[in-house]
Amino acid sequence: AAKIDEYISKVAGYRAGGDGGKCLKVLTLLVGNAADNPSEEKFKQINTETKTYKNKVKPFLGAKNILMAVGFGIPENGDKSHLALKEDADIELLKSTKAKLEKAMAKYG
Repeated sequence: AAKIDEYISKVAGYRAGGDGGKCLKVLTLLVGNAADNPSEEKFKQINTETKTYKNKVKPFLGAKNILMAVGFGIPENGDKSHLALKEDADIELLKSTKAKLEKAMAKYG
């Protein structure tokens, strides 16, 4: 969890053009959807080929680390165009990270 705080701080450090805020917003959505809907398959996958992911998540140091820290990773089939939530992902960690991301977003302004 300490690492997650560090990663969130890194992302929040991007001030130019509000990029960090946009990244935090997308991360909050991705982590939040997985936390709030743990049985929904569609929220257990993140397509890393989308324009949103490529522009608002991928370029920022710490962003992908947050997703990995809460339980997303390369799927077992090795498909590198997606991140998949591991079967044993900690839902409480997802929920607490969502709250931290929301707090960071509010602070970001």
